[in-house]
Amino acid sequence: MVKSSKKEKNETATPPESDTFNTNLFVTMLESSCRIQVSTALYFFRKAFASVHNGSDILIRDQFYVRIKNGVLNALRSEFLDTDAEINAVWIITNMCCIREDVTHLFVNSNVLEVLTQLIRSPNPHLSNQSVWAIANIAADCVSCKTMCRRPTLLNILSKMLQNSHQLEDTERRHLIWCINNVLSGRPRATMPAPVALSFIRTFSNLILDTEVIQRMNCAPMVLWTLANLVDITHDTTRIDMLQSQTNLVEHVILLFLDENEKPSHAAALRLLGNIAVGSETQTDQLLTKINFRYVLHRAMSTPEHHGEVAWIYSNIVAGAVRHVDFVLEDSDRFFGWLLSGINSDIPRFRKESLWIVGNLLVTADEYQRSQLVEFGITNNLPDLLKNDDIQLNLIGVVAARRFLREHPWQYRLYNDLDILGCIDALGPQYSTQKAELQMLLNELEPPKRMEKHPECRVKKYGQKEWRESEEKEESVTYLTVTEWHWGKRKRDL
Repeated sequence: MVKSSKKEKNETATPPESDTFNTNLFVTMLESSCRIQVSTALYFFRKAFASVHNGSDILIRDQFYVRIKNGVLNALRSEFLDTDAEINAVWIITNMCCIREDVTHLFVNSNVLEVLTQLIRSPNPHLSNQSVWAIANIAADCVSCKTMCRRPTLLNILSKMLQNSHQLEDTERRHLIWCINNVLSGRPRATMPAPVALSFIRTFSNLILDTEVIQRMNCAPMVLWTLANLVDITHDTTRIDMLQSQTNLVEHVILLFLDENEKPSHAAALRLLGNIAVGSETQTDQLLTKINFRYVLHRAMSTPEHHGEVAWIYSNIVAGAVRHVDFVLEDSDRFFGWLLSGINSDIPRFRKESLWIVGNLLVTADEYQRSQLVEFGITNNLPDLLKNDDIQLNLIGVVAARRFLREHPWQYRLYNDLDILGCIDALGPQYSTQKAELQMLLNELEPPKRMEKHPECRVKKYGQKEWRESEEKEESVTYLTVTEWHWGKRKRDL
């Protein structure tokens, strides 16, 4: 996943020897009211912070950070700087926000975003681009800073800049995409007015469909992740409608995943498709009707790195409607073999999502589908649900255990073998009622015990020779055939 990330802006320079510089002198110049002194100090600190990891001998001590921060922000607010000095000032902010979280917070707590929101609208492309870079670094710092960057005014500006981004150079355009990705990634998800969300979705959709541009800028994964983050709003599925209304977008994302030459984009493409599957039943219907979507699932099922993600997608598909369960059961042989491998997997996410597939299947399936599930041996997975640390899976397992035994009483022996009652008992007293009901049902289904002896009957086993001899003697023998109680067919072993 393209996570929030920070970038330092470096430049190649040959720094003077450290003992020829007095940091305190330049801090004092930065705090002066003389425009020339302030501009000179800004140029010095830009060089110092941009070269800090390039072997520079200049060391700016922590004790000066607060004064530098105050001097930079005061200079930007004074409006007496020329454009070059403003760029130097924002450059300092950009790189100081890469030092540590507490340094970034020095700027954020001093309303630096208010200043950057003004500068990002500058007609000078270099100043605007530098402001975008600074905002991206702030958004990558922590949840609090990211939330501050999601102020409505700034989101609206970024959406309009993206609409006109074709006018920018590729590097600057890529910086803008990276900045928006940093702002929108992570939880909680960003809230914004519907027109702003639609603007983002429409522009990013047009961009990902422009194969020539996307390959030239090498930013397909970043665009896909941003789209995935935009529609990842479970309480508001209207953004999924916005996404699905974009002509050929979903089909293109599917083909990107199936293209072996686009491997860097596969994880993001799969997440975007998965977020659509989380939507309403109608939205899921539209996804399942895409011709190549099943091939996406098959490809992901055969690729270990995508097992957890595709299991999550399946769990959301079968959580919808009975017809969605039918979609999965159409490919039952392949699906159940893979599902069993997930339940027994050592990979935590793959196992967890596989159990959720089982849980959602049990909740959504109708009676006929449950019969199919029983035939495929899903009863054997009830202990996995009951022993899991997820309370919701426990509850699903308890409810399913009672329902399955009522509908398929021939599984009585399997229930005893799996110790379903013991699993429910281990969950605690909160399930005592359900345990008692299941115990009563098991008692009703308990088969009669076989008789050891009967005084008026005898059982004799004949071989072929003995049988012929008995016929010749025409002996009259009374037989009692004692057979083992059998409840019917056994579970199919996957």
